[in-house]
Amino acid sequence: MGFKYLEGKRWGEVTREERFFCQRLYELVRSNTVQGFADYVSETLKLQLPRGAEWEIGYEVCFYRDLWQLRNRSGELYSPKRTFDLCLFSDTAIVIIEAKAATGFDQEQNRTFVADVAQVRKETKLDAVHLIGLCSSRCKFDDETAMTFHGRVMYWSDLSARYGNDAILQRADEIYTEPEAFAGNGRNSNIKLSGQALVEAFHGGATWWVGRGGGGSTGDRFLADVRTGRWRKQTYEVNTTAEDQPSPNYFELSEFVRSVGQQGRLGDDNQ
Repeated sequence: MGFKYLEGKRWGEVTREERFFCQRLYELVRSNTVQGFADYVSETLKLQLPRGAEWEIGYEVCFYRDLWQLRNRSGELYSPKRTFDLCLFSDTAIVIIEAKAATGFDQEQNRTFVADVAQVRKETKLDAVHLIGLCSSRCKFDDETAMTFHGRVMYWSDLSARYGNDAILQRADEIYTEPEAFAGNGRNSNIKLSGQALVEAFHGGATWWVGRGGGGSTGDRFLADVRTGRWRKQTYEVNTTAEDQPSPNYFELSEFVRSVGQQGRLGDDNQ
């Protein structure tokens, strides 16, 4: 039985969140054998992972933060909130699995993924750090995404078949929506502006909402924008009319300006 407010469905039949599907895959891998899954990944994607090794699978892996804590908070804390969807750990190799279900991969995420591989190699001194994608079999890749994963992509439908035609994993494959369905400015925005233009608008008296996918002002994408100075040229979705926060990915323009440190220092490239 479902719930009336969900039109007779249960939440597991409604959610489109990647973490829900990744958690299900994590359960299935753990209830079978992690080693078997590692062998499957290696054979399917031709990774040549060590056979017979001891493997552990991690879910929602906040790698940099937890490694920093393990090391008594010494050294560089690269990205405290960066989380990998799934990971396979062995003594000599690490596999980072980044997943999508209802949507595809975007260019900002791709750049983050590539940087992660280099950083994890630096942190662990392992050369064998592999990045693979997990998405719907309906997902279409642009050239950049194909290059990011070097063609190493798994599909929810194949994993569903591997685990007894699991209905949840199959649903993860089926909910993919073509990007054209969300074309234009975005579901919650009416214009798009660069970060520099937003600062200028703020000093001109604007009181708008600024959108940045992946968690808004505390998400990895916006934090990377600020850390690298990329925010100046980065294009942000903007809602100029809403009285209340349009979505969790939106935050006030005043917070944007505080975060980039530009109040009274417009155009200071040293920030």
